[in-house]
Amino acid sequence: DIDAEAYTLDWVANLDHARLALAKNEHHICLMDYSLGAVDGLTLLKEVKSLGFTAPVIMLTGQDDTQLDTLASKAGAVDYLVKSQLSASRLARAVRYAITRNQIEAERVERMKAESANQAKSKFLAHLSHELRTPLTAILGYTDLLLSETQQTSSVEKLDIIKRNGDHLLSLLNDVLDLSKIEANKLDIDFKSTILTPLLTNLWQLLKVKANDKGITLDFKASGKIPTVIETDPVRLQQILLNLLGNALKFTSQGSVTLNVHAQSDQGLIDFEVIDTGIGINADQLDTIFVPFSQLNSAKLQVDHQPNVSSEAGSGLGLAISSQLTQRLGGDMKVTSEVGKGSRFTVTLPIQPSGESKGLQSCEWIDLELGNSLGHKAPTSAPKLTGRVLVADDIPEIRTLVTQIISMTGVEVDSAVDGQHAWELLNNQRKDYHDVIFLDVQMPRISGPDLAARLRASDYKQPLIALTAATMQDQKNLCFQQGFNSHLSKPIDRDLVWTTLQNHLPVKSAAKRLLVVEDNQDALEVTCQILELLGAQVATASNGQQAQEQAHQSFDAVLLDLNLPDIHGSELAPVLRRSLPEQAQIIAVTGQDITNNEKDAFGIDQCLVKPLSIDKLKQLLKEI
Repeated sequence: DIDAEAYTLDWVANLDHARLALAKNEHHICLMDYSLGAVDGLTLLKEVKSLGFTAPVIMLTGQDDTQLDTLASKAGAVDYLVKSQLSASRLARAVRYAITRNQIEAERVERMKAESANQAKSKFLAHLSHELRTPLTAILGYTDLLLSETQQTSSVEKLDIIKRNGDHLLSLLNDVLDLSKIEANKLDIDFKSTILTPLLTNLWQLLKVKANDKGITLDFKASGKIPTVIETDPVRLQQILLNLLGNALKFTSQGSVTLNVHAQSDQGLIDFEVIDTGIGINADQLDTIFVPFSQLNSAKLQVDHQPNVSSEAGSGLGLAISSQLTQRLGGDMKVTSEVGKGSRFTVTLPIQPSGESKGLQSCEWIDLELGNSLGHKAPTSAPKLTGRVLVADDIPEIRTLVTQIISMTGVEVDSAVDGQHAWELLNNQRKDYHDVIFLDVQMPRISGPDLAARLRASDYKQPLIALTAATMQDQKNLCFQQGFNSHLSKPIDRDLVWTTLQNHLPVKSAAKRLLVVEDNQDALEVTCQILELLGAQVATASNGQQAQEQAHQSFDAVLLDLNLPDIHGSELAPVLRRSLPEQAQIIAVTGQDITNNEKDAFGIDQCLVKPLSIDKLKQLLKEI
């Protein structure tokens, strides 16, 4: 007796009954005798899998035969017990170990299946992301271009509808990808010192237009003083608050939406409360609103005094993602609501990460005052830049779109239809011919990463920008490992393209206006040619009299040779100063340097020692 209470034992006395019992697959283990009459146990053991039995089998025999042991193991037995050597404890141990090993193996198989399913899902979502982002790039990009070109009110209204719905489709795609990252534990959280005031100001500026359009009061306030800085992920915090405030505005047709910030300094916590006077949420739905794809039926919730609330149910992802992001930030989200009166969502976060040794005493506490955003703002109009850019993308629409966006900055743009074409173009030019190169990641013949690797291997130093629909952080990191300097996700964001270009290209400034005073004709001509080559506008004078006649014009600087035939430069400089604009500089050009005391005495800003090289003049133009 090995433990009558732990096991239920079923006996079968012949081969046919054994096959029937095994086919039912109802047992956790099978003890199979080797001697089964006309057929031995090995024959039945080989049939076990085909009969559908999945539990372990232990072979029992009266023979202590090593060869038989080996045959039993090959046939599928997990153990081989000799009856003459068998005891109750040994049998119990063999049964227990066999069942435990089987359970562990089953769990391992299920875990592998789950991991495989997750990997398959991640691959599918990555592929889906690419396939959706590519057409969205063309839709949103060309809509932006048309909006910037058309002046017809009716056309602008229609294009705005396309843009708004395209942005909505993109936000849904981002929600799905964010949820998949959270489920796969691949969502990156980047804790850093975050200044609250500009973050909240940005939110208010983003949402105030929508609130004004609906006639709703949008109010940001604080209950008491708040810390200037908290330790959190600012991108994810803004995503959470933007989602909650956006929902509040969506389901409120009159009254107000309020963000109230309250710091629990004694607990080291800070609350962000989003309060609205909207339609509210039924009590029976409060338990499910944070469950993915659990949509609120807003039409069902509408009340008499708010009949114009949007009836869009949404994707059911925003609140679920916001709740899970809050947890990833070490916080908690709660909701209270009453139908017809509104809702209150409260996000509670730690002011500093748990385990931080430094206290809150070092943190400055202030009143909340929304001001101008202190964060970096992407340009709303094309910056004026100089340089030459190459764009390689195998999809004509995307290639044309990116080319047009870049061309709006005044930059010269070349294009390539794929990686191979780009490689050929680059090989036919000097290495610094293009200042920046945009490469689509997925291109035929030579992919973007392969081309980047080739270029870096050939000691190519120019910035490489990846264009890709991949948004996972590990895929972005892979781009940097492959030699790219920056990463732009599709759909292409026009402002981000411009911002990226600004990081790598010089700004095209207005041409500098210079007066060159030089009596040597050859020196005068070569100096003027170099300055004009560098983009400056140049006027000339061969003596002091001519210089005085032209000095009333609005020059940025005067290049003054000190040894003139009719007057020395040290005497001419104070005379010219009285006629020049206040900010204009007088640069002495001489065969030898002069002291700072002499510069002050002559009224000269700086000195250039002859000969004047292109590098000297280029540096001069940067400084004036």
